[in-house]
Amino acid sequence: MHPSDERPAGGKPPTPEEREVARRRDELLANSRQAVEGKAGDSSGSAMMGLGLQFVVAILVCLSAGMWLDRKLGTGPWLLLLGVLVGASAGFYSMYHILMEENRKAKDRRPPGDGPP
Repeated sequence: MHPSDERPAGGKPPTPEEREVARRRDELLANSRQAVEGKAGDSSGSAMMGLGLQFVVAILVCLSAGMWLDRKLGTGPWLLLLGVLVGASAGFYSMYHILMEENRKAKDRRPPGDGPP
C-alpha cells in the first residue's frame, strides 16, 4: 500500500484530487532527492553555470596575450583589440556548442509526441 493511499484521520478515503496531489508530491520529492545525489540524468547544471566564467576567461586570456604582444612588438592597442575579438569569438563558439549539445540532449529525453510538431 502506497502512503498516499492511506486514509486521512477522518476515515474517509482520499479523493482523486488528493491522490494526484500526493502522487505529484512524491514524484517531486524523488526528483529532488535524485538531483541532490547527482543522479538526475546526463545533463550537468555545473556545465551551464560555468558558461559565463568560461566566456570571461577566454576574453581575459586573449586580452592579456594581446597586451603582451603589443608591448613586445610596439604595435599599440591593435593586438589587444584583436585579442579581445578573438577571445569573445572563442567564448561565443564554445557557448554555442555547449548550448546546442544540451538542447539536443533535452530533445532526446523528451517523450515522442510531446512538444511542437
